[in-house]
Amino acid sequence: MAVLVGLAVALPPGAVHAQSASEITPDSFLPPLQNLDGAVVFPGGAATEAPPGSESIGIALSGVRLEDARPELAAANRAFEARLTRGRIPVSELFEATGDLERTYAEAGYVLTRVVLPEQEVRDGGTLRVVVVQGLVERIDSTGVAGPVRGRIERVTEPLLEDAAVTLRDLERQLLLAGDTAGVVLGTALATGERPGGTVLALDTQFRPVTGFFGFDNYGSDELGGEALSFGLELNSPFGLGETFYGRFTTSVEEAFSDEPRQRVAAIGALVPLGGSGLALNLEMTRSVTHPDDPVAPTSSEFERQSLRLIYPFIRSRQLNVTGQLILDHQTDEQDFAETGVPIYRDDFTVLRAGGSLTYLHEKGAVTEAGLILSRGIDAFGARRASDATLAEPLSRSGADAVFTKLSGSVFHERALAERVNLSIAGRFQTSFGDPLLTSEQFSIVGESELSAFDSGELRGDSGWVLRSELSTDVPLQAGRRTLVLSPYLFAAAGRVSIERPTAVEEKSVSGRAYGLGLDISIPAESRYRSNFVRIEFGKGERDDGGNDDTRFGVSGTFRF
Repeated sequence: MAVLVGLAVALPPGAVHAQSASEITPDSFLPPLQNLDGAVVFPGGAATEAPPGSESIGIALSGVRLEDARPELAAANRAFEARLTRGRIPVSELFEATGDLERTYAEAGYVLTRVVLPEQEVRDGGTLRVVVVQGLVERIDSTGVAGPVRGRIERVTEPLLEDAAVTLRDLERQLLLAGDTAGVVLGTALATGERPGGTVLALDTQFRPVTGFFGFDNYGSDELGGEALSFGLELNSPFGLGETFYGRFTTSVEEAFSDEPRQRVAAIGALVPLGGSGLALNLEMTRSVTHPDDPVAPTSSEFERQSLRLIYPFIRSRQLNVTGQLILDHQTDEQDFAETGVPIYRDDFTVLRAGGSLTYLHEKGAVTEAGLILSRGIDAFGARRASDATLAEPLSRSGADAVFTKLSGSVFHERALAERVNLSIAGRFQTSFGDPLLTSEQFSIVGESELSAFDSGELRGDSGWVLRSELSTDVPLQAGRRTLVLSPYLFAAAGRVSIERPTAVEEKSVSGRAYGLGLDISIPAESRYRSNFVRIEFGKGERDDGGNDDTRFGVSGTFRF
């Protein structure tokens, strides 16, 4: 024991704690918040048709009386009147202009509004009467909605009722929010109501009270057992509030059922809607442990995180989605020598984070995503400051503190270059503003969708950036009664991390790159709830810090049910 104590004191913080539990733990296990495959379709109203032969009959109007027109479309209203009073025009143009004005209203968002020519007798020099019938949702038919989620979906869609100012944006937002309810696939239909301009909105759902997934990968290091299995389960609306309770579990295959697994990550959480505006509260608890296979200096580590998140979709539409989050994380991260329990480090701190994410769907299927998170460590809830650390039990990083500031961001873009040829570019960055960070707050450029040729946990720093590009093609393949989609791809990635106040055994900065080829296999399922995806990849990794270059044959898969 004396030898290990001496070793712990002699080694600077950061020299021993590779493969710690915090390094294998994702930032969040929250299920997807939005169904980006959703669509809301509003059939256009049949414009009034001109009677046969009306194109050969002329008429000259002295004026147009446009009743109940929307003042915010005054320019379109004036243009309509000027078009019909410019002189002698075919009678058929009365009907054409009325249809065009209705389309203008729809393009402005008033998709339920109708512009009609009421029955009347008009002569040369007379005034034409045109009525704008303000559209509204007079009734929502939810008889086709599953009982456990009916109350939630009715609360979300209720603001659409009896609103003569309802626009396409309003309809899209509330219906898409309703479709975001966990376990729900929402269908909508519009029917003519009993009142002039009235519409009946009929809702229909598919619903599954239990959803989940299982998966596998071999991206872990040899010390952590290499292969890992993952499981996830969601319980949807057990109390009829649109809430979901979820659990996540990942374990190394090696020593999976022992008390000292090579790696194990477990999380439970709940996502609860607050009202019908899209505001939601998320509570999540995570615990991770590692016991690397290291015969020289075996260690064990444990990471725990309790998270409180407040989430709000500022914009929810088919094309653009903007979501904000306020997050409060309390984290403990510690590592010991496995045989003696002598501590290597212990961190205990709280972080307040504010972030936002954006998704934009371009024409022809292209998509852009971006995110930004500002994190601030706060001296609260028992935070262990640098002044509290001792030589026998230091913090994880030399010079780091529980009070810090960092900024992280990400961007992703995917588009088709040609038929069945796709290009994607993804990137992330982080800056610590020149200060060293605790281990669990550092930035890694290694991952399945980044520098995938290295072991998870490698190439970490306080600040850094990483970019990866993939060029792929889709090849449908009939396999019996099933259709597979094979997507071979080439990839290249590069990144760089820097460490503030590096120790004697650390480099100030490290650059890495990876390149290779792979194959994605997608098995389309008849159910919207099921999906099957496998990725096979061969990659080569290179780094400039004298560490070992790596060659990896990676396999991963996810199967949802």
